[in-house]
Amino acid sequence: MVSTNQHRLSAWQSKQLIGQQPSPSRIDIIKENTAGLEARLQAVKNSRKVKGEPTKVTLPPRDEIGDVKCIPGLTFMESVNVDDLCKHLGELKKILNDLSFAKETKYVPAQIKTDICQDIYQQMQQWDELVTLNKQLKLRYKRLKLVADAVTAWGYSEKSVSLTKFILPTLTEANSLKEVDSLWPELFDDDDPSKINESAYILEYVERFNKLFEDKKYKAAIMHIANCPRGILNNLEVMERFKAITEYEGNISPLLQFFEVVMSSFSTIKRSPDARMSLEAVECALKLSRLDLIIHWVVQQRLTCSETLGEAIYNYGDFELRSKDTCMVLAQIVYNKCDVYKKAALCMCKSGQLSRAMAYIHETKKFSLDDYLFLLSKCPSTELIQCLTHGWNGNPAVLSTGTAILWLISNDPKEVGFHLLKEVCDSGQGALEQVILNDIYCTLDDWQEIADTCKTHNHNALADSIFTVLTSQEGGTVIMITADDDNDGARLTEHVLL
Repeated sequence: MVSTNQHRLSAWQSKQLIGQQPSPSRIDIIKENTAGLEARLQAVKNSRKVKGEPTKVTLPPRDEIGDVKCIPGLTFMESVNVDDLCKHLGELKKILNDLSFAKETKYVPAQIKTDICQDIYQQMQQWDELVTLNKQLKLRYKRLKLVADAVTAWGYSEKSVSLTKFILPTLTEANSLKEVDSLWPELFDDDDPSKINESAYILEYVERFNKLFEDKKYKAAIMHIANCPRGILNNLEVMERFKAITEYEGNISPLLQFFEVVMSSFSTIKRSPDARMSLEAVECALKLSRLDLIIHWVVQQRLTCSETLGEAIYNYGDFELRSKDTCMVLAQIVYNKCDVYKKAALCMCKSGQLSRAMAYIHETKKFSLDDYLFLLSKCPSTELIQCLTHGWNGNPAVLSTGTAILWLISNDPKEVGFHLLKEVCDSGQGALEQVILNDIYCTLDDWQEIADTCKTHNHNALADSIFTVLTSQEGGTVIMITADDDNDGARLTEHVLL
């Protein structure tokens, strides 16, 4: 009844609203509100459009986006050259193959180590049980042996007493036995695994290696060498056999694998390979571009250092420029260990460590004039010349300027000597005179030879500067320059002032 009345009331209100006309003022208000809402809506649309436009303008097209980076190890020109890229790709494939082969041959899952450790633990437990049982059996054997000997002795006796009374003392003695090591030590010598005939064992080991090598099972033969007692197969004869191999399976040379085994056995036999084998190992590793192995061997002191070994590493650094600094450091370590000081200092100079080289020169105090000239011949740089001809950390110069100039202009790097002389002349008025007068190692005759060489190579201004200094000395040498009709150069005539 209530719902019916409510329905009728709602219908009557609807009719009243339909029949009622809204006032004009209300229509205007509605239109005004509508216009305001439309304006706000348009403003929102415009603001969204403005915010979206910079994103579209600033973002580059999809096809122009790309990561343009230089390939590590290549210059920009090499990274856009097809031939260089193909060469680099081949090197990367080779590295990938080597890593894959190493992963297959040198590494095993970690679970295998766990299984081996568990197996070893079980074997050790079984060994302890067998040792205990063996001691019990030995003790039983010795007791029975005592009783058996007593019975045998009773059999050969007059049998005046019964067997029980005769062996009773022996039974008491056998029952009192507690240890077996001090009794009859020769009984079980042949069966004791700790007392193996070493010579026969080594002979068998060598024969086993020969069999594997003849069957071309080089990998198994190398593993056999790794386990050989006392490093008996780490010798030059075995090395020559591996060196003669020309055909083998896989990517790693059997000779290099042999050297890896020899170096890794250092911790066991406490003996480094001799100088020749060390050199052969380094040369083999360098030939196969395995500088990482040489770094490990040198740092771990696995090699017998020699000057020839240092030269091999040094020459590889000059040939392979990418590894130059590393090779210089390695060669320096080798030279220093075999007391070749001048070449150790040269390695420092070659790697740009001039301050370290000067510190090394002053600390060792074993450098001669020939050693300094050797450094100039191998590394004729202006920086090195300045370090040698000037004082360093309160120490006097190790080489006089005149000696350096005379040696440089008398050998191949002549222009370096002329450049050094020109720097001295340009360093200030009277600088050349001070150098000449204060040089106790280079005589006036030597400076005259320097001036003569400057004239010969058309450095007339330098020659005239030296002549001026020499002729200005009272009681010194007067040098007269006269024209030579037979030669376009100058002839020097020396007179001594009285």
